[in-house]
Amino acid sequence: MSGATATGYGVLAKTLHWLAVAAFVLQFAVGYVMSTEVDCDPPGEDRSGGDTSDAEEERLDRLEEACEAAAGEEGALATAWADLWDGRIGLDGIALPELHLLLGLAILLLGGLRLGWRLIATLPPWDPRLTATDRRVAHVTERVLLAMMFVVPLTGLALVAVSDDLVALHVAAHVAFFVALGAHLLLVLRRGLLPRMLPGAG
Repeated sequence: MSGATATGYGVLAKTLHWLAVAAFVLQFAVGYVMSTEVDCDPPGEDRSGGDTSDAEEERLDRLEEACEAAAGEEGALATAWADLWDGRIGLDGIALPELHLLLGLAILLLGGLRLGWRLIATLPPWDPRLTATDRRVAHVTERVLLAMMFVVPLTGLALVAVSDDLVALHVAAHVAFFVALGAHLLLVLRRGLLPRMLPGAG
């Protein structure tokens, strides 16, 4: 049921494929809209300055100072990374930087599952509409995209956990991913191959 068929991929291959697609779409959406600055304004800060007592003002100031001290100069992602390792992530809800890190880890897990499945499962035969050049393009782009399931999140984690000097490496991984994705989509759409990966097909 989960193996390849003569006309398409099996259920498990399709499920892993579309989970990876969803994870990457959400990951890039979160990554491009989130702020990397830590918001240290505590709840109730908007009422300060006349509507709160001196004791409440001092409490809010202490909360803000503690947040700023914890964040240091690293920003929201580093704070989320520290929270993850300390087991504090998600205690006050999932913020976008935390979701970004969790999605990166999920993509790594999916990459491992896809790689493991690829090593033990059979692939369907080449579609007869594919030329020799098409097959080479498919072969290369699929391997690059699989590799990017590791490279993109790992360079992102290195950027947070090791040094923000690695931002160029993370950006380069993004570029490689989008180039391979563009070539992959162009081939799939031009040759009408999408049904091979849709649920219920094959």
